[in-house]
Amino acid sequence: MMYRIGRKSRLSAPVRRPLAWSPAESAATVACWALAGWVLAGAARRVSVRTGVSDEEAFAPLPGDEFIAHPMVDWTRGVTARAAPEQIWPWLAQKGYGRGGWYTPQGVDLFANRWVFGVRHPFPASASRLLPEFQHVAIGDLICDGPDYASYFRVLRVDPQHALVYRSIRHPRRGSPIDITDPQAPQRAEQRLREAGTYIDFTWALVLNELPDHQTRLLVRTRANYSPRAFRFLTLPLGLFDATYGVAMLRAIARRAESHEPTGT
Repeated sequence: MMYRIGRKSRLSAPVRRPLAWSPAESAATVACWALAGWVLAGAARRVSVRTGVSDEEAFAPLPGDEFIAHPMVDWTRGVTARAAPEQIWPWLAQKGYGRGGWYTPQGVDLFANRWVFGVRHPFPASASRLLPEFQHVAIGDLICDGPDYASYFRVLRVDPQHALVYRSIRHPRRGSPIDITDPQAPQRAEQRLREAGTYIDFTWALVLNELPDHQTRLLVRTRANYSPRAFRFLTLPLGLFDATYGVAMLRAIARRAESHEPTGT
């Protein structure tokens, strides 16, 4: 009887196992992961709105800011070129689809134009030489940004050797070809987009700030408003994409200006 009682007591005794994590350790782990996520999110947001620029450049006013005074999006990118502004300006003057190109990676151009215009063939590389026929740019010009002016920029400001400012109102997913022989066509196309309620209205400012020792700070700033407001969920990924796209464009321009025999992107 005593043996049975003893044996029963041994079998029924609960087995205690040590906890893998104490409550304090679990809380600390969650807090660490939360902090890491917060830091990474903050870094991503910072990169999405500014790349290659100082605090002073990011927050200082630039030519073109006046056209969209209260933007929902404000991105600034920059590089330093080992060339004077007068060497860089001609490359800016000839920018445009069907002109000197945009100096952006061809893979990015092809992806964007498949998405917007349905174009599946490679575009010509951006010009690796200056094109005299495209050196004139003036306020009011329409700069093509797709087949048949499916998208385009209006030139709003031209300060030779200092600033070139464009503005565009377009649908984010499809082009809206216009008849450029009709002076009212751009205004009608833009009005239709606003009335439909799905559009992006943005300025694109290219700015040259001269530095000592024959160098220049080459900046690009994008300021935009959009509709519908649900597009705000896309601003972070698009800003990260633009951080790569915009800096690649600036570097390609800088390389061309620095070189006596420029090469393609």
